[in-house]
Amino acid sequence: MAASSVRMQTKSMPAMYRNQKPLFTLNQQGATTHVMLRKPTAARSQCMDRKVNVRAGQAPKIVSSTVMAPAISGVDALTMRAKQAETMGVQAVILDLDGVILDYEGAANHALNDALRKYNKSGNVGVDWTLHSKIMGLRIQETASVVLDSNRLLDRVDPEKFIQRYYENMEPLYTDLKLHEGAEEMIKSFKAKGIPMALATSSSRASMERKMTNYQHILDMFDCVITGDDASVNFGKKSPEMFLLAAERMQADPKKCLVLDDSPIAVASAKAAGMYVASVPDPQNRFTQDFTNGGPDFEVKSLKEFAKTEGIQKDELKRVVSSDLPKAEFNDMPLSVGFGTDLIHTATDGSLTCDDKILQAINAGYTLIDTATKYESEPDTGRAIKEAIANGMKREDFYVVTKVWVNDMGYASAIESVEKSLRRLQMDYVDLVLIHWPGPAPGKPDAQQFGFENKAKRTLTWRALEEMVRRGKVKSIGVANWTIRHLKETLSVAEIPPTVNQVEMHPYYTRTRLLNFCTDHGIKLMGYSPFGRGRLNIINDPVMGEIGSKYDKSGAQVILRWMIQRGVVPLPRASSENRIKQNFDIFDFKLTDDEMATIDKLNGDKRSCSIDCHSIP
Repeated sequence: MAASSVRMQTKSMPAMYRNQKPLFTLNQQGATTHVMLRKPTAARSQCMDRKVNVRAGQAPKIVSSTVMAPAISGVDALTMRAKQAETMGVQAVILDLDGVILDYEGAANHALNDALRKYNKSGNVGVDWTLHSKIMGLRIQETASVVLDSNRLLDRVDPEKFIQRYYENMEPLYTDLKLHEGAEEMIKSFKAKGIPMALATSSSRASMERKMTNYQHILDMFDCVITGDDASVNFGKKSPEMFLLAAERMQADPKKCLVLDDSPIAVASAKAAGMYVASVPDPQNRFTQDFTNGGPDFEVKSLKEFAKTEGIQKDELKRVVSSDLPKAEFNDMPLSVGFGTDLIHTATDGSLTCDDKILQAINAGYTLIDTATKYESEPDTGRAIKEAIANGMKREDFYVVTKVWVNDMGYASAIESVEKSLRRLQMDYVDLVLIHWPGPAPGKPDAQQFGFENKAKRTLTWRALEEMVRRGKVKSIGVANWTIRHLKETLSVAEIPPTVNQVEMHPYYTRTRLLNFCTDHGIKLMGYSPFGRGRLNIINDPVMGEIGSKYDKSGAQVILRWMIQRGVVPLPRASSENRIKQNFDIFDFKLTDDEMATIDKLNGDKRSCSIDCHSIP
């Protein structure tokens, strides 16, 4: 491999690989990561059977130049993978069209400037290469909005007419478009090695086909082509959706996809999708790439040299991550009784507010407080904890849980949801953030507002929560109301695995199979509605009465003790001070194995919640 094709170092090479030639070496935050070629093994060759479905959607209407900023922030997936040395077999490759396969940027810049001259003949407008680098990866409607706004023409030039003018200028240039040096050799190399390939471009399908008029033989090598006007693409490359869709259509695990792109926007989005990303710089050095929102794993300066290497073989790429990269650290959730704040409202006479009740719980010994955006109790939680701290407690004494509601699922919206929760809580960080539901329940009004199919939406939301961990604003992340099916899906794409699953649980709905699955995968369960919301009359079951009389405890206390001994954190609700105290008073007795088994036998899979999480696709 030519030294100029990718950045290489041999410094700090792990001893066991020192005699191997690295494919390339990554520099990330002062640490060194060596990428080695290894022979495939059966384990590395297994394909994770995960699909992400994206529903048909309409592209957002461009009304201002705010689209210049990517819809996602940069995600450094490499940092979180540094927890351990990881095998990564390349199952598929996703390639950009403009700037990677085609030498298109020069022609596009010329056509954009010619279109602008029609509206301002003074020459005081234009698209320099700094501006050009910011619009790379945007769809044409977004590009037009940014260009016109940057030149103070948005209020007097119709973007659609500007686009029409741009295409007219491009028409005579299409036949002269050239392939980037080495692009054809690289594509043929991937094809010969049996690596599936997707072409992912922000261009419309008609534009893509026009650009590739002279290169149909190249286009035929791709297993799928995804364009900016694809019915399943809502936000183009400003979101991970296009990359996740490409992985789904090739039936590849996103974590085992390699992306080559020249757009900083696309690089950040591909990283957010959990993929391995290479940036391709402008071969003529007309502009530099600004990776403020998230940089690539490595850089390919020469496609020609990259194609010549023994290079990436299918299922043969191994990462050896330097041990000095930061590791993910997760705080331990206390196995205790939590205080649930759902439906905890201010007294009708105003004598006792919600935060008063939370303070009563804190005074009774509770330190785990469960709130959520949907509960509208975050401000009360924040005020109560702030008062407790003023009275001598510390922030680290508390374990605060909040949740992202279904309407806020998605990458950018989930990040904004967490930021708003922090402001309402008046906190710099939250201990645990959960995705409240796997998606809207079928038939619910929220389901009509869901822009993506649930699987894709869950993945984007999970990427957002992982990013908030990296920013230090969230310590642990998890889910709520996830079934085993949902958990398997999330575990298959997670850089940071879920630490908690919060579900309905009580003696009439023991969730034993789910509990065993979560235990096997290091996921703790939290159980809400431990008394069946009063609808099932569990606390008055004769079994509870008989066991409770032995220990001088109520039926409610027996249920909470049963959950604690199962390793589940119960989240009872209570409004009266006496009940608040009683629910926490369960640590002075222990149920026998026979008593635990007797309660287990009460299971009838009776839930009190109106929504069956198994019905959510």
